[in-house]
Amino acid sequence: MRTFSVACLFVTISGTTALGWGQEGHAIVAEIAQRRLNDTARAAISTIMTNISPALKQASLASFASWADDYRPLHHETTNWHFVDIPLKEEVYDPTRECKPDDPNGDCIIAELERLKNDVRCKTGEEQFNALKFAVHFVGDIQQPLHTVLDEVGGNNIFVEVQIKGLVCTGSCVPTTDFAKFHAVWDTTLIQKTVFAWGSYVERLEAGWLKSSEALGADGGTPTSWALEAHKAAQVVWSAKPANNILNDSYYQAALPILDRQLAVGGLRLARFLNEAFASQSCSTK
Repeated sequence: MRTFSVACLFVTISGTTALGWGQEGHAIVAEIAQRRLNDTARAAISTIMTNISPALKQASLASFASWADDYRPLHHETTNWHFVDIPLKEEVYDPTRECKPDDPNGDCIIAELERLKNDVRCKTGEEQFNALKFAVHFVGDIQQPLHTVLDEVGGNNIFVEVQIKGLVCTGSCVPTTDFAKFHAVWDTTLIQKTVFAWGSYVERLEAGWLKSSEALGADGGTPTSWALEAHKAAQVVWSAKPANNILNDSYYQAALPILDRQLAVGGLRLARFLNEAFASQSCSTK
């Protein structure tokens, strides 16, 4: 289980503990996926939600994309499902070390996503709806670079000074100086420095990265390969952090292409994950 050892002053300044992409990031991933669901998956998801409540029939994936973070505090067995702790300098994933099945706080995000491939299709009632909500959330979480890093609790123990104008502070605008956990900067701050509303970020990606040649085939892979890919990104964004821990627009400009890509591939991969899950008729007996 992740623990924290930090100065009270910084805890007060930096706010709540980062649990994954913030609400904006998860909504961005979910909305990109929503637009790419096939008819079979769309119908199956509508049925799942209608079975819970007719009022949910038209609910979007984005509407419950952050549910797993609210569920986590009272369900500690799901704690480790939000990340996988790979040492920063490692290039491989060792499940015996980083995804222990006997951990009372759960094993890891990779193992849970493998289970969810079956659960979103084969569970029933509230369990199935929960599996869907977990899938939407965890396919997003595994793309967040610092969710694949053991060191310094995924960057939660590193405090940075943020002096970023980004794209929302233009002209004579003077950026505010904020203090935050390095992990939280990647969860939320960089997104908020780019747009005022998460829907605008979706449109930015639809008109930009998602139209690029790099997007072709980017929805493939497995939870393990996604984690290792995000881990490589983590190595880059970690090494780019200045020694004085002051993040300015130079860091932002270096980070933005990686942020764009990880949010966009999260949406593509979530759509494929759900489309493939509901395309099958078989259910594992495990």
